[in-house]
Order: sequence, then C-alpha cells, then structure tokens
Amino acid sequence: MSRTAKTLLLSLSISILIHFLLFGAFPEMKWPDSGKKTVSLEAEIVAPKKPVQFKPLAPPKPKAKLIPSKPVEPLPGSISSPRPESAPLPESAPEPASTPVAESAPPATKKGTEVPDHARLTFRIFRGDANVGMAVQTWDIMDDGRYVITNKVEAIGIFALFVKGAMTQVSEGHVTEEGLRPDLYTITRGSMQNQQAAHFDWKAMRLLLVSNDVTKEEKLYPMTQDQLSFLYQFAYTPPQSGIFSFHATDGRKIDIYDYEILGEETLLTGTKKIRTLHLRKLHETGVEGTEIWLDMDHDYWPVQVVMTDRNGDVMKQLISDIEEK
Repeated sequence: MSRTAKTLLLSLSISILIHFLLFGAFPEMKWPDSGKKTVSLEAEIVAPKKPVQFKPLAPPKPKAKLIPSKPVEPLPGSISSPRPESAPLPESAPEPASTPVAESAPPATKKGTEVPDHARLTFRIFRGDANVGMAVQTWDIMDDGRYVITNKVEAIGIFALFVKGAMTQVSEGHVTEEGLRPDLYTITRGSMQNQQAAHFDWKAMRLLLVSNDVTKEEKLYPMTQDQLSFLYQFAYTPPQSGIFSFHATDGRKIDIYDYEILGEETLLTGTKKIRTLHLRKLHETGVEGTEIWLDMDHDYWPVQVVMTDRNGDVMKQLISDIEEK
C-alpha cells in the first residue's frame, strides 16, 4: 500500500472514531459514547388518582423569621392536565391586567429549618461503565434568606478532548415557609452566548424566558420550581408516598412533571451504603425518562440521578462526596 493511501486510511479511521465517541447525550450536553449499550428504562403512564401533597416529615425548627407567604392552590395532579400556552412578549409590554395575585414577599432574615447553610456535593458521571465526567453542586443560604444553588458539569479524561467547556446551572431565590422560591434560573453551555434564563415575576405571576435574545412570557404557577431548585426542595418538603405533581422550567419552557414514589432503597457507593427514597418520573414510551434517589439521612438531597434518552441510552450521576458546613 502506498504512503498516500495509508495516510488517507488513517485519517478516515480517526474521523470515524471521533464520530462515534461524540454520539450520546447527557442533560443539555453532548457526551462521547462509552461503547456499551445499556437497557432502556421505561415506565407506563399511570393516571394518578390524586396528587400527593408535599408534607414535612416533622415540623421545622425555626431559627428566625421566614418570608411570609400566602396559601397556594394545589397543583394539577394529572399528566393529561393542560399545559400553559406561551405568548410572545412585546418590546415594551404593558403591565398585566390587575388581577389579585400573590404579592412579592419582603426579604427574609434567615432560613427556618435545620438544613445546612452551605454544602458541596461531588458526583461522578457514567455512560455505561465509563466515567465520562464530574459534576459539582454547591448550596448556599445567606443571612438574609436568599439561596444560591450551582451545578457545574465537565468532561474528564479522554472525553474532555471531545467535549469542550462546561455546562453550568444556577438557581437563585429565597427560602420561604413552603421551601424554595426561585427568582432567577440560568443554564449556560460553554459560553454566555449559549445561555437560557428564566425570570420569575411572582408579583405579576408571570415567567419570562430568555434565549438567544428572544423573550417569551408564560403564566407562573404557585410553587413553580426550576430544574435545579426542585432537587433541593425535597429538603424542606420530603415526599411521602404515591404520585405528586409540580410545575418546573428548564429555561426554555414550563411544564408539569409527575413523579411516582417507589419506596425506600439502599444505594451502594463503593463500600458505603446510603438509605434512599427512590422516585421515578412518569412518561410515555419513547420519551426521556428520569429516576432520582434522595438521601433520607442527608436532608433528602439527590445522591443519584439516572436519565434515559429517547434512544434508550442511559447516563448516571452518582454521589462521591458530600461536604456540609
């Protein structure tokens, strides 16, 4: 074989290798494939008889005054409930019609449960058996009652050669008597030019979604969460049993999510055993699925998240360390 032919063959082989390594998906990020096909996790649609209301396992122990909050109406409890319709936001949008809504709360002085003020959770990310990335989540509650949660995901090892930059989520808001009330949620992939943002206007009860310089307005529902805050809302209102529903935004839209509580399970992480509560999102066949394991001995924080994409490929995020301050 000539030298030119060998060179062309080598270039073609490298191109094919990179193509297959880049195939795969993690929430909002592209990941290289580990080469091992995993089994799809599926769940049938189950029409819930009645949504399970979040209730604390025990009354909170107040440290100081919380943000006052008015009672809220129950969320819809069926996956067949109508989704809100989006409407474009004019450049100078007038104030919405004056319908009585929940007033914005004054600043709080301090959170009111025994949840730690500061924590750092480190996760390993697996695609098949390959450890393709790391995720670090930080949790901070300020003296004025504000909270900030961050989640930074990066590829590691050889996979970092093909996945450039990090994916960063940030949720900011206040701690109220009902738990977390987001004010701003952002998700950035690589650079600021690739960012989505959700602005929560609790006074006007509207959600402003900004992406690629385009802004649209959605109706804001009581107790709406974002994709990061809802994972830590369980620290304030642990689920009990059955099926529960809530509204959440991913920065692009707002939707209703229905989760089924599967029960208590022991999660093995190396030589450590963690007592967890296993949750599973109800979804149609062929739609992305999510399962979550909450640490019952650490404020119901998420210690494992398994996501299955439409093709049946599975990505797992598993806790490796928790630091509380």
